[in-house]
Amino acid sequence: MRFLLSEIAASCGGRLEGPDAEAAGACIDSRACMPGRLFFAMPGSRTDGHAFVDGVLAGGGFAVVSSGPERPGTIRVRSVPDALLAAGGAVRRRLGCRVAAITGSSGKTTTKELLTMALSPLCPTDSSKGNLNNRIGMPLSILDLDPGAGAFVLELGMNHAGELRELGEAAAPDASVITNVGTAHIEFFGSHEALAGAKAELLDTTRRGGFCVIPAGEPVLAERAQARGLRISTIGPCGEFRLRITGPSEAVLEPPGVSIRLSVAGRHLLEDAASALVCAMGFGADPGEAAGAMEGFAGIEGRGTEIRAGCVTIIDESYNANPGSMEACLEALSARTGRKGAVLGDMLELGSGSEALHRRVLGKAASCGLDFVVLVGPSMQSASRDVEWKGIEVIPAGDPAEALESLRAMLPDGVCLLVKGSRSIGLERVVEGLREEAGCCTGSCIP
Repeated sequence: MRFLLSEIAASCGGRLEGPDAEAAGACIDSRACMPGRLFFAMPGSRTDGHAFVDGVLAGGGFAVVSSGPERPGTIRVRSVPDALLAAGGAVRRRLGCRVAAITGSSGKTTTKELLTMALSPLCPTDSSKGNLNNRIGMPLSILDLDPGAGAFVLELGMNHAGELRELGEAAAPDASVITNVGTAHIEFFGSHEALAGAKAELLDTTRRGGFCVIPAGEPVLAERAQARGLRISTIGPCGEFRLRITGPSEAVLEPPGVSIRLSVAGRHLLEDAASALVCAMGFGADPGEAAGAMEGFAGIEGRGTEIRAGCVTIIDESYNANPGSMEACLEALSARTGRKGAVLGDMLELGSGSEALHRRVLGKAASCGLDFVVLVGPSMQSASRDVEWKGIEVIPAGDPAEALESLRAMLPDGVCLLVKGSRSIGLERVVEGLREEAGCCTGSCIP
């Protein structure tokens, strides 16, 4: 996106130093600040962005700062993070394209990618990169939007009440998708209803007269959407739209009876695709064309991609985990034939129900026909004591390195291995270790 420095200054109550100029795009990493880009000098405990402002200006960029000497090409503000959010909101308000916002306990990034694909036959569509879904990443995504896009898909995340309201007010979506209300971050909410209420903040900020896609059987969401005057589409067994699973990676959305075919397996991924398809239909996309555009979807790194590493197939779900997504992945693994194993890491921020939720997930794992399971973290290992494993080899590991060592000693040829745990457990190191050992570079194994 292109914008004037004076526009950004006005949006956040800042003061422009020197003459006005047009900038194109924004960043918080000075190494990515090409000439003409606007650098937000974010404060940090280890590195303060203000230390790189001179280099940015010398390279032809501009900067938003809160301290340091007055220099042409800078915008002085009280808070750089607050200025970034305000700037994103200001640019959003003059966008001519339609905006969809996605949140949920799991599946946000996958649904965002799928919706971007589903909308592509309808119009040029851009979306936030990776999982830039907080008060820094989301406005950066807006400021970096492709100006030629006819639709823009944003991902919004939260772990406390009030966050989605703040992000939603800046994003001002025309349509909202809430993928599910699970147990992620339940520690900070205490109840399902409170968690649903926090997610409903996105509905509160969706444009009046717009529409939303929400899971069926969530009365808090339905009431808030109705109060906002949104057109509501529900998905689920009792919803307006229902998903009929016809294969590991195939399903039919009823109505309108359109087939969904992905290149990766899993009910949870098909459910994400259904949410994307219904949202695309709400924007006017042809159901068949939208579903066809999603057929090439092969997962996202760390969120369902399959990697051939030597004689082992890795299902890389190492990016994050909560009980719902963990059970969905185990269900998908269960449907596979041949030898199977899993590396399961602790699920964090589950509050007082953590022990029971870990036990429930491990009970699912015990019924999936696994040959072995590697458990990483104290919560998994504690809950494992109450699970009847029925001959499955259970291997405790203190950290990812120990898990990798155990796998090196016993990983059988031909096994399909699920790797999943909360982000901070670091199970991506297990995936990387197995890939390096097999000589893999970008997902393809080099013999």
